[in-house]
Amino acid sequence: MAFVLRIKFPPTYPLIYKTLRVDSELTVAEAITFIGETLHVPAEDNIGLFLPQEKQWLDAETPLKEYPVLEDVEEIEFKDRNAPDPEPEPKGNDNDNDDDSTICCTVM
Repeated sequence: MAFVLRIKFPPTYPLIYKTLRVDSELTVAEAITFIGETLHVPAEDNIGLFLPQEKQWLDAETPLKEYPVLEDVEEIEFKDRNAPDPEPEPKGNDNDNDDDSTICCTVM
């Protein structure tokens, strides 16, 4: 059996997303190697597979088939285990902010 995974890559990679069929018998470490070789992207030792919705790293020695959530997951991240978490995006316009440095333009 194979999983069809939508893989999100780090911003420094030449790809943003790629959908790939991955054999469920592969361990996570083997899947990382397979993804790297198939898509010609670096798959160093510090790369892991991360489920952003579950906020869970997949164990390198565990076969993919042990993660049934992979059948329904929207995306999986191919990322550096040591990378800092991205900064949260600002939400909306904060009119209570008195700091003029955050204003981008003036309407006249």
